[in-house]
Amino acid sequence: MVGKLFKIVFSRDARKKLRKISDYHKENTSDTVAKKVRDGLVTEAKSLKKLPSSKPLLQTKKEADPPYRYTIKWSFKIIFQIFKKKDTVSIVEFMHDKENPKKWENL
Repeated sequence: MVGKLFKIVFSRDARKKLRKISDYHKENTSDTVAKKVRDGLVTEAKSLKKLPSSKPLLQTKKEADPPYRYTIKWSFKIIFQIFKKKDTVSIVEFMHDKENPKKWENL
């Protein structure tokens, strides 16, 4: 039996951040690296369509409803919420490990 598949939705803020990450790599490395990073993050986010609840809770946001969770790709955390009634995973934010974790409190 195949498990439930969730629809993946990127928030406006997550799309802006992904564009910002891609632009940073275009300016500081190359178009090829920017595309690889962007594609890798999107692929990882889309992989959450299967078993998103297996990912850990974001410790600073455990009380949120629904709780925030995250997955890691390279030095980035992909922060998301699961809306089970709508069978949807909402990608809320992409955050680099070197960013101030206090930013997570403002999600």
